[in-house]
Amino acid sequence: MGIYLIKVTACLAIFIVFYKLVLENESMHTFKRFYLISSLIAASIIPAVLFTEYIYITPEPVLNTYVSEINSDEIPVFYQKTDYLTPTLWTIYGLGVLIFGCKFCSNLFKIGTRIRRNPKINYDRSIHVLLEERLSPHTFFNFIFLNKQKFEAQEIPEEVLLHEQAHAVQKHSLDVLFIELMQVILWFNPLIYLFKRAIKLNHEFLADQAVLQKGAELSNYQNILLAFSSNAPETQLANAINYSSIKKRFNIMKKTTSKKAIWLRSLLVLPMFALALYSFSESEIIQIDKSLENSTSSNLPPENLQEQKSDSIQYKYIEKPNAPNMQDIAKWKNSFKYALWIDGKHTSNKELENYKLSEFVHYSSSFIYNNARSQQFPQPYQVSLFTKNKFKKQFTTNYRELNIHINKAAQILVQGELVSVLGLKQHLSKLNTDLSKEEKSEIVRGFIHVRLETPKQAVKNVSNILEEYGCVTIDIVGEKEQQDGATIKQLAAYNIIARKYNEMNTSTMRIKKGEVDQMTYLYTIMTDDQKKNAEAFPELPPMPEPPMPPSTQKIGKGEVSAIPAPPAPPKSPLDHVIEMARKNANFYYEGKAITSDEAIDLIKNNNNLNIDTRNTGSKNPSVKISKEPILIKN
Repeated sequence: MGIYLIKVTACLAIFIVFYKLVLENESMHTFKRFYLISSLIAASIIPAVLFTEYIYITPEPVLNTYVSEINSDEIPVFYQKTDYLTPTLWTIYGLGVLIFGCKFCSNLFKIGTRIRRNPKINYDRSIHVLLEERLSPHTFFNFIFLNKQKFEAQEIPEEVLLHEQAHAVQKHSLDVLFIELMQVILWFNPLIYLFKRAIKLNHEFLADQAVLQKGAELSNYQNILLAFSSNAPETQLANAINYSSIKKRFNIMKKTTSKKAIWLRSLLVLPMFALALYSFSESEIIQIDKSLENSTSSNLPPENLQEQKSDSIQYKYIEKPNAPNMQDIAKWKNSFKYALWIDGKHTSNKELENYKLSEFVHYSSSFIYNNARSQQFPQPYQVSLFTKNKFKKQFTTNYRELNIHINKAAQILVQGELVSVLGLKQHLSKLNTDLSKEEKSEIVRGFIHVRLETPKQAVKNVSNILEEYGCVTIDIVGEKEQQDGATIKQLAAYNIIARKYNEMNTSTMRIKKGEVDQMTYLYTIMTDDQKKNAEAFPELPPMPEPPMPPSTQKIGKGEVSAIPAPPAPPKSPLDHVIEMARKNANFYYEGKAITSDEAIDLIKNNNNLNIDTRNTGSKNPSVKISKEPILIKN
């Protein structure tokens, strides 16, 4: 917010300086009127303009060092220093807005009271309001306020009435209301008062020009203005004759600007606005991972994750939590760039203020292409945050319905992965890890999808494994209960994977075994007609040969074996820290320097902390201990 206000001030300074030097003393008052109003609007908009450039990159490899989940109950809580400056500044700003807002409303109320309580006379396209007070003639929209005694005695010259009539006809009060509202919002900015004075002075130029165009004699009109100008109090929201601007108005009345000069000065405004836009707008370079172009779920909003998980073909989205930091939370508060979900539910970005950083254990984000954005979610990014309990339910490999497909070749597809009968038990042991066996026997259901040609022994083997696993029910879904061939969702999944590999260059193709197994299985259950209409099965390069087993040659007495010895087991975290303490290492815990004894005590009490050691060969290595996972970039 502070940077935005600084940029607004800079834009206002450029625009008002340009006006003072190039436009103010020229006889092009209508253009100047729109320039001043447009400058205020542009100064408010330009700092919020965002230009986005998209760059496709190949991401660098990142090594994730992750030890294990830390129990938050075992770690002392560190509190951030309370920020008093920000709420104090906002309080002062709010008081200023309140004071100027009350003053603005009070002025409106005074004008309304004068209109209601005083006699009015309809005259041409305006209404004369006759006042008992001795005030200078002034105008508010089509109401012209005049002293009753002078008006009835016909002591008000026709030129003064024409002047006020010009204010009413040209709707100058709209400009005055706009600048007064801007003053309420930007009351602390001195430049807003320069704009206010310039706008009101230009209104006088326009009214003077209208009177002279009606045939008034210049010297006589100037004498009338001198006679009627005074320092008497006047209503802030009205246009009135004022003595302080008389001299400048007299000079402008005598000046004539040529059409060529008007065009030249008008054209200079364009590069000046362009310069301000270039200098004070925001720019952003978005790096897009090329691998995301072929992602099957990059354009799915987070609330569709659960729906996708309920399909017979399922995918595991992540393997470990990815916690956000303070900078992430700060930028996600921008509702124009980020659509936000918390625990699977779409919510306002302001809701982040009700959470502590420590409450979020995982986030995922995705860039949404223009053609995939909706009216409800027009933002270029979608972010999904998860608290600890919801993360466990959503992202541990939990499948309350186990869908196992067996084809005629006895191939088994379970939760989107092709496994053997022998490997099925091991695969199931990774699923529903948050449930005990008793809980599984109450809520986990098994479905075995078979075809007419499926071997009965394979069905029996799978059924026995599911029974041992602890399913509450095991249903065998036969050919009569399912459509012939692959389902629509299975065809769609096959087409996505097959198209991805068909578009790859065979010489540089990178194959994922899980995807190829899934694609092969789906192709085998498709009917001949489905195969004709589906994406062609891609030509895949041969899989690399497995490495040869180590030599079993006999080693004679006195000979040295060519087979390398197995690596020594890694040191325990405690042994490593003790060794670094002997080397006079500098120890840090959560960014704060600690002694070697304190570091050893930390590791003794909690083996699940993360350790990052740098410059081990130097005299004073650096050892960082953290409760958060440590990312090491290559």
